[in-house]
Amino acid sequence: MSFSLSLDRRGFLKALTATAGAGALAGLSGAARAADAATPWQNWSGNQSARPRNLAYPADEDGLIELIGQSKGTVRAFGGSHSFSGVVPTDDTLISLEALSGLHANDDGALRFGAGTRIAQAGARAWDEGRSLTNEPDINLQSLAGAIATGTHGTGLGLPCLSGQVEALTLIDMAGRRHALTAADGDLFHAARCSVGALGLITDVTLRTEPAYRLEEHTWTLPLDEAMAFVESEKDNFRNIEFFAFPLGGTAIVKTMSLTDRQDDNLAQDDSNDLLELVCELAMRAGWLTPSLQKLVTLFVEENRRWGPAHRIYANRRTVRFNEMEYTVPAERGIECLRKVCDTLRQQDLNVFFPIEFRYVAADDSLLSMFSGRPGASLSVHQYYKQDHRPVFAAVEPVLRACEGRPHWGKLHSLGARELRGLYPRFDDFQAIRRELDPQGRLLNAHLKKVFVDGAPA
Repeated sequence: MSFSLSLDRRGFLKALTATAGAGALAGLSGAARAADAATPWQNWSGNQSARPRNLAYPADEDGLIELIGQSKGTVRAFGGSHSFSGVVPTDDTLISLEALSGLHANDDGALRFGAGTRIAQAGARAWDEGRSLTNEPDINLQSLAGAIATGTHGTGLGLPCLSGQVEALTLIDMAGRRHALTAADGDLFHAARCSVGALGLITDVTLRTEPAYRLEEHTWTLPLDEAMAFVESEKDNFRNIEFFAFPLGGTAIVKTMSLTDRQDDNLAQDDSNDLLELVCELAMRAGWLTPSLQKLVTLFVEENRRWGPAHRIYANRRTVRFNEMEYTVPAERGIECLRKVCDTLRQQDLNVFFPIEFRYVAADDSLLSMFSGRPGASLSVHQYYKQDHRPVFAAVEPVLRACEGRPHWGKLHSLGARELRGLYPRFDDFQAIRRELDPQGRLLNAHLKKVFVDGAPA
């Protein structure tokens, strides 16, 4: 979750004091939490960790194949560690593909990257080649392999998630066999494009790209009902469109992006992470202030435009940690579902400052992406990492499920194989491929056993 804040900082802090919240600020220390030095691996928010017997960094594909052959027990991989669900942890072998990175080839605009390449690096290298990725998410620190495995996405009703931009990939299965896959390989390719790391380890990814393009971003605030109406009516008229709903404050931050020919880059953006963290701390300590704080934030967000190379506009620097649940519902049910989620948060008087991020994404033909066979509206619900996320997520998950929602593979959810099978028409086809490539289930940690095995037909 990332939203641009260009704040009138002096005015905001003055208004904050006037809300009688100043007393709750007393004694606040730096909110950043130091990671446990004894923990070999921990994800970004700190809600997932692991102490693997073997934490491995293979230097190349041959080294990875050798490592798989020598490994025992469960094997998992990690990239940028931006998944909140339990897709990574294992007590056995945990692998980083960081060394398998960089641009390997440019075949007429189809760019082949090492699987460990971060999205930010891929966007920058594409630009050097006179290309741009078709779309990017608003946090770009994930590895390409991890982002593709979990269906990571940006926003835009005509634009697919990263999995939908894959033209080819190389997959190493648990027998050490190398599979160079394209659309000609049918279901195996479509399964591997979004596999939650359950088929093998990806070593390189080829992405379809566009001739280099530039974007102009426009950010402004609206009352929440007006924001919903605007996005619903204008979703086909902007290349990228999203908004951040503050249900308790009845306000929203709207963001659109459009192609531009302007060459005079205007990339300046206030870094308000310190102020955002301060407000999160205050909302956590004085929940009765949260509706007022949500209103204040949007009152002091200044309308802003910036423009430049696409990869410089998509993502924002975010350091304030949170935990996240995201479900994708059919695009036509998006606003309806958001209204129900907002009503639920208000009715149950749940203290959550972070806004709900609302985005549209095009359909694709992968077997297990959240957008498989249908365009979607994604609703991302967040809770500040120091607060217990469970009451909020437990309240909204039934609403999201009732709207035919599919959970993001890298975000927190409670579903197992039985429920997921009903959400994906090709779930059994994926399962057959998974059992063929990993018959012993060595890629399944505790979380993935729940997702793919527990309660599923034999």
